[in-house]
Parts: sequence; structure tokens; C-alpha cells
Amino acid sequence: MKQNKTIIGAFFFFLAAVLLFPVAGSAAEEDEFTFGDLFVTRSSTEKVRFHGYAAFQYFDAEGASPGGNRTFDQHVFEPFFGYQVADHVFAKIILEFEHVPEEVDDDQFAEFFIEQAEIDITPWPGTTFAFGAILVPFGLENYLHSPSDNRLVSRPPMTKSGPNGNPILNNTWTDVGIQFTHEIPMVGMVDLYTINGSAVQDKGSRGRDTKGASANSGKSYGTEVQVTKLLPGVNVGASYVTGPHDPGSDLDSSRWGVHALADLGIIYLQAEYILGTDEGLGASGGDRDVSGYYALVSFVPPVASLENRLDLNVRYTDWTADKDAEKDFTETAVGIRYRPYQNTWAKVEYQMNKEEGSNTEVDNNVAAFQLSVLF
Repeated sequence: MKQNKTIIGAFFFFLAAVLLFPVAGSAAEEDEFTFGDLFVTRSSTEKVRFHGYAAFQYFDAEGASPGGNRTFDQHVFEPFFGYQVADHVFAKIILEFEHVPEEVDDDQFAEFFIEQAEIDITPWPGTTFAFGAILVPFGLENYLHSPSDNRLVSRPPMTKSGPNGNPILNNTWTDVGIQFTHEIPMVGMVDLYTINGSAVQDKGSRGRDTKGASANSGKSYGTEVQVTKLLPGVNVGASYVTGPHDPGSDLDSSRWGVHALADLGIIYLQAEYILGTDEGLGASGGDRDVSGYYALVSFVPPVASLENRLDLNVRYTDWTADKDAEKDFTETAVGIRYRPYQNTWAKVEYQMNKEEGSNTEVDNNVAAFQLSVLF
């Protein structure tokens, strides 16, 4: 009952925001940039670039504490710094401060990460070599994870741990390695890369190389192909990564993925399917097979007074974190996103989470509100 009151209250709060905040600017006004522009930045007419984003959230989660509670969260503050070193060389770093002032340990009261730290060399237009901590190219989520691009408060739980945990590929995925990116005229883009870490991505193996429970000298190799130039607003592609996850470099982890995105104006569609195998990590001591998909549908009401600043969203996710153990899950998320000012978004969302197969069903639905900016 308490959560129902919160949902109703959040809806009316959001409705009041839509009605009270004037629509800033005209329909012809365009955002100066998107996070995607920053993600692919390899050169600039500016010698120094500084951008970033921030997101404030409120969550009302079912269940007993600490998992189920009502809390404010300074979810993220993420500054981007870039510097044009030479005509063909660009250095950039993206820092990530999360969940301030959540206690991480006795001396740290926020989660701090380096999301990207790389040197980009572009020997000729359309071709780039990146060296350093890269956002691993796989599917769509690494490109669309920022609050300014994500149409809901949450991200698909199969790629970002939700209330019931158990992701099968934990994006945002940062790792250290070398990335080759090449634009194919009239077709799209291909990425080839090698990195330290594996697709297992637990605390001992994510980004591992010289220390940690799963440290080894093996490397993962991967690729992603995106077809983006055949049809306006359409992106279809495929991804693959494989590499050892154990100290002896004897057991491999691999992931395959396909994705599709279509921005048709008043309708936006986004979907991914992922499957993979982690050798030796199954519940019975054998291999762990994982698979899952999500599909997002977004509708932009064609109302002139809203100037394309409001969209209605629904996302369904179905995934298996271990086939033999029947660790099956589903999530349905519905939400509204509104942009009252340039590069400013307000969102409300309700998640309905369900444990299936051998899992014990628990009450862990979530109501959420988010306010975010891109600067």
C-alpha cells in the first residue's frame, strides 16, 4: 500500500512538473550535443573539451531493508575531459562518481570509477586506434547508457544488475586494451579489440590481469559490426567476445549478441539478444549457459505544444542467468520521460520484477524518479 501511494504521488508530481515548467525554446531548437558525441570524440576544433552529466534519483523498492527501502540517491556525477594533443591525437578521460555519500569503506563515501581513459590516434578520417581504458564495444548499452540517452530510469537488468541481480553481461563495461574502429562508407562501422578482462566480469575477473582471484595473462578478443547508413534512423548489428576467465587461462567465457534500433519519429524501437557460455562456472560444475533479450518501445505523442519533449516507454526483459540451474527472470518497466529545458530530463518509472524457474519469488518491484542533466 505504501508503494502504491508513492507511485500515485510520483505520477502527480511528474504531471505537475510537466504542467508548471514552461517548454523552453522552440521546436526548431536542437541540443548542442549528446553523450554519443562525447563517446565517439576522437578529434575536436576545441583544444580543450569539458562536458559531462549528472543524475539525481528517488527509489521506492519493495521488500525488507536494506534491499527494500525508500531513498534519495545522487546516482552519478560524470565529468568528461578531452585534449587535442596534435592533429591526429586526442586524449580523453571520463570519471564516474556514484551514490554519494554512500559508505564504501571506512575511508570512502562514494563509488569512484574511471569509465574511459584513452589515447586516440586517427591516422586518417574514419579510422581510429584507441589505447587505454575503453568502453568495450558490445551491443547498444555501452553507447546508450547515459541518463540523457536512456529513456527509462533503469537499464535492462540482464545487462545491468537489477533488484534480483544476475546480469549476463554487465554493461557499462570498461576494460584496458586496444581498440580499432573503422567507418565503412555507405554501410556503418566495425570495431576490433583486445582487452584484459573476460565476459564473466565478477570482482575478481573484471579488468583483471596482474592481480585478483582470477588474474591471468590471457586476453579477450572481440568485434562489433553496426550497419547504420543503409536506412535513416536504423542501426542493426552483431557483437562477439571471447577469452579466458581463470588463473590458468584454461577456461573461456564467450558472448554473442545481435541488436536492432529504429528511430521512426513518433515511434522508437530498441532490442538486443545475447547468449553465451562460461566454462566451468555452472551450478553442477559444468558450463554455465546464459541467454536473454530485451525490447523497448517508445512513443512520442504528436502534440505540437509538447514539441517532441515527452515520450512514453515500456521495456520487457527475459533472461536466464544459468540454464541448468533454471535461474530465469523477467522484468517489465513502464515510464515517462519529459525534457522541460535543453539537456534536462525528468523521468518516472515502475518496474515489475519476477523470479521464475528454480528461483524463489520475492517482492522487489520498484518505483523510481530521476532528474538528469547533460552539460
